[in-house]
Amino acid sequence: MSALHRAWNRFWFAPGTAGALGMCRLLFFGMLSIWMLPHDFSPWGGYSSVFWMPIWLFDVAHLRPLSVDGLMLAQTLWKTALVLSAVGLFTRPAMVVAAVLGPYLMGLPHNFGQTQHFDTLVVLVLVALALSRAGDAWSLDVLLNPGQPRVPDESGEYTWPIRFVWVAMSLIFFAAGVSKLRHSGLDWIFSDSFALLLLRQQYHISDGEPLTTWGIAVARHPWLTHAMAASAVCVETLFPLVLVSRRARALLVPAGLLFLVGIRLLMGPTFEQFMMCYVFWVPWERMAVIVRDHAHVDIRRRLARADADGLLTAADEPR
Repeated sequence: MSALHRAWNRFWFAPGTAGALGMCRLLFFGMLSIWMLPHDFSPWGGYSSVFWMPIWLFDVAHLRPLSVDGLMLAQTLWKTALVLSAVGLFTRPAMVVAAVLGPYLMGLPHNFGQTQHFDTLVVLVLVALALSRAGDAWSLDVLLNPGQPRVPDESGEYTWPIRFVWVAMSLIFFAAGVSKLRHSGLDWIFSDSFALLLLRQQYHISDGEPLTTWGIAVARHPWLTHAMAASAVCVETLFPLVLVSRRARALLVPAGLLFLVGIRLLMGPTFEQFMMCYVFWVPWERMAVIVRDHAHVDIRRRLARADADGLLTAADEPR
């Protein structure tokens, strides 16, 4: 139990850098603000109450649609909070506003008869970042207030939000794989269901149109549809291994991203929001070291070339 406890704490609170979490915050909120910019939630306030079928969150919290003007104001505040969270200005209050208004606005369209799951992970990430110290680096707050108190440069405070996203994404993938096996079993792989699904998506029934018509060509080859169905189930059910294995992480994390891209190309559901959360898988500390080492090597090469050409004086020698 002691070893398990240490492993648990090491997973969640291993020393991490403020720069890694700050970069995740900047990219996540930046992409989300661009993605949500053209989305208008205000028309949902104009529908008749007869169409209102609240999901459990709205039912338990007794949430109702605001008026059209109220939703216009709420979405303006939310989109502003997303931009401020991205650039890191008034970061903590902005992330809190984003985490409060985000679940309401993104959840509102799901209360009218068709419930989707594209925004679930985004909502969880908004809440996690609002509770974190994601504004301690890569933010205007740091530039404008360099003397503000910070936790140590390497701390578990910068690790647990990233690990939270890992766990949430793993559970979502795993639940999707288990659902396929639970309700369809191996028939989901070896029957024609996946081929029929590819063909059905070409008839404009999804919330998003497929970006290509390749699904029709794929459906003509049973061996290919069976292989794609099997790979989907394998990636989804095995995805939690990324939490405990670096080798599994190197294989399954890119495979999961390609899986989502394939869905968008062949079937149409808009998983762009889900894909934005992949910034939390990038080892930003390692990337920074690689970039820094590459820059140092490049500088040394330039100095060596200048020295060989006789352009380098004693005062220019590197120290």
